[in-house]
Amino acid sequence: MKRFLGSLLTLAFLNMYIALPAISADKIIDVKEGTRIPVTVKSEYTSKHVEAGQKIDAIIDEDVVINGVTVFKQGANATIKVSDVKKAGFIGNAGEIMLVNGEVVDAKGDKHSIEYNQKLTGEEKTYPKVLLATSIFFLFPLALFGFVKGGQAKIAPNKVIDVSLRNDFKFVPEKL
Repeated sequence: MKRFLGSLLTLAFLNMYIALPAISADKIIDVKEGTRIPVTVKSEYTSKHVEAGQKIDAIIDEDVVINGVTVFKQGANATIKVSDVKKAGFIGNAGEIMLVNGEVVDAKGDKHSIEYNQKLTGEEKTYPKVLLATSIFFLFPLALFGFVKGGQAKIAPNKVIDVSLRNDFKFVPEKL
C-alpha cells in the first residue's frame, strides 16, 4: 500500500510539474518589434530651453493590449531623447529640435527601447533676409530688421506621438 501511494504521489507530482510549463507557455505574449505605442509629452519644451542629450518626459496615452493582455498601461512612463537642438537665430532663422528614440515602461515595470525620429522646426521669418539684402544696396536703416529672430521650435504638451518598439520581447503576465 505504501508503494502504491508513493507511486501515485510521484506520478501526481510529475504530472503537475510537466503540465505547469504548458499552461504558462500559452500565457507568454510575444511582443513584436514595431508595435505601435501612443505617448503624450507632459509639458511644453522649446528649442530655447532644451539641450542635446536631454530626455523629455512623456506618458503612454492608451493601453496597448495584445492577445487580451495589457502589455503597456495608460499613464506609464516614457521618455524621448533630444539628439540635437538649434536655437532660433537672427535674420529670421528658425529653431530646431531633433527627437530620436527613447524608452517606454511595460505593465511589469521593465524598460524597452523605442524607435522614433522627428525634426521639429519653428517659424522661419523670411522678411528680415529680404530687407537685409535690399538694405545693403539701398537704405541702410533697413538692415536693422536683420535683428529679428525666427520662431523657436516647440514640442506641444498633450499631443499624441506614435512611437514603435525597437526589439521583440516576451511578456509574461504576473498572474498565470
